[in-house]
Amino acid sequence: MADPHIQSPMDGWDYLTVILYRSGFVLAGIMTLLLPYKADIAHLGLLIAATLCASSLHIYMKAFRLILQMATWVALSCQVLGFESLALGGALVTLGGLCYKEYFCFRVFLLNLQPLFVAVLWCVLLLNNPVVIQIMSLIVAILFLILAVKKWQMPLHFDIGDKTKYQV
Repeated sequence: MADPHIQSPMDGWDYLTVILYRSGFVLAGIMTLLLPYKADIAHLGLLIAATLCASSLHIYMKAFRLILQMATWVALSCQVLGFESLALGGALVTLGGLCYKEYFCFRVFLLNLQPLFVAVLWCVLLLNNPVVIQIMSLIVAILFLILAVKKWQMPLHFDIGDKTKYQV
């Protein structure tokens, strides 16, 4: 996690990756709202959202960064191989894990439970229960969108922090 009190110099790539990362949460919120109604579009949108976030992670600890990125790589591989349910699960692992990380920055009510919420959402999608899908999609989407708003309200350098602390 970045240190907001430290403002490292940012280059164009830093600005781009912070914008992509934050945009991933916006897209995740929108696509999760769409999930009960246009599942195919929402599914691809959530894969794109996870890819935006995973490709632009600013997490100091390499192990956590790689786990979250690998979940997205596995999701994309599953999508290409035709395992669409697993692909969605992998994307939700990345997005839920990042929400858990962001909870420690923002303390948004229930955001620390987002990994559980996305897991339940994935399971009810497999069970095809429309009412519960609508409820869980709404809960998950609201949390993604609240996080997105919180992220966009802070300066971009907050996401970067101290560049000397990153494990390469």
